[in-house]
Amino acid sequence: MEVKTLSSFRTGGIPFNDTLENFFNTHNVKEEVECYQLLFCPYGDGTCFSDLNKINFQSRVVILNLADNIIDSRDNFAIRELTNFCNTHPEQNFIIFSWNIGFWRQFNLPNLYLDTILNSTLSEKLKPCKKKNISNRWLCLNSDTKLHKVMSVSYLLSKSYNYLGDISFNLDTPSLVRADDYIRFTPIPNHLKESFNSGFKIFKDRDFDLLNISNFDKDTDTVAGNYNRKLMSTMETIGVEVINGTMFFENTPGFSEKECQNFFAKNFPIYINGVGIVREIKEFFSGIDLFDDIIDHSYDEIEDHFERMAAAIDKNEHLLDGSTNIQELWLDNQKRFDSNVELVSNMMHDETTQNVFNADRIKRALMHFNVSVTKKRVSKKKLPTLNSK
Repeated sequence: MEVKTLSSFRTGGIPFNDTLENFFNTHNVKEEVECYQLLFCPYGDGTCFSDLNKINFQSRVVILNLADNIIDSRDNFAIRELTNFCNTHPEQNFIIFSWNIGFWRQFNLPNLYLDTILNSTLSEKLKPCKKKNISNRWLCLNSDTKLHKVMSVSYLLSKSYNYLGDISFNLDTPSLVRADDYIRFTPIPNHLKESFNSGFKIFKDRDFDLLNISNFDKDTDTVAGNYNRKLMSTMETIGVEVINGTMFFENTPGFSEKECQNFFAKNFPIYINGVGIVREIKEFFSGIDLFDDIIDHSYDEIEDHFERMAAAIDKNEHLLDGSTNIQELWLDNQKRFDSNVELVSNMMHDETTQNVFNADRIKRALMHFNVSVTKKRVSKKKLPTLNSK
């Protein structure tokens, strides 16, 4: 089967790997399947639904292998647009692999199968953090001023936790998304308004210290290079990370390099993300340890977005307020951190592990639409025999 590339990351060091080609080279697929891979992006250099609608699909089953999350032009998960796309092509059955882990929970369409595979390989390996001298207990990295990032930091500021942690922001970059652009936005509950408002005043007045760190340059930096060479020295001084994900006002989570970097930085993670990020990470990275005995992840399934944000912070104040010796806690859990690094490193960097993991998911997707798939037999070459004299 030919795999056609429609678009890809122009920069960033996240190229597509050969997992689809490898699958079709090692499996017999009993009917023709169209395969496309693309960077999904409704703005910039990527491909979006208007581009896909121009393709004259010929096969009964079509695979779309997507880098990044499926979003609309206002940074919401494109549930309505994807539904319309599938309904516009009733003769096709679409298998879509994207970075939206758990996105399938939002759909019940007969001609759509959603999943996530390991479809990209970083241009260099992420290096594990081998030592720490924890001076500030926690970290919250932010490259832009999206609303949920501003609000989570505002909530941290309202608790005065900033004196015990590090916060980064590129405050010179205005947010591309306004509050009223979010389709699944929920109002701030009354009992949380005072905290959010007081913290936002501190944020707006810039009455707090910002971590002095260079921002990611999309034209020159790569994801792994930025982490290995620009962020590592900071990671060596903290033990807890409040991870503001790319998406937040959603009923399923978004997934990106931010969540992966945390495993290599060996920090205790608190996730500010869509509903179910902890659940989906555990399901995708089978065997991963998210330290449930140390971190209270019970916030994960809270559907009200601001309640979930506040709960993620409030339920883990023991890791943020100075009451816990983070250095000692970090040292006591080295084996658990190292096990996570080994697991995620194999999935991200080992080609054999990726191909086995992906083959199972690709086969399952094809069989969902009754496509017969069998493993090709590897022919064993006969060794030459010596004539006896």
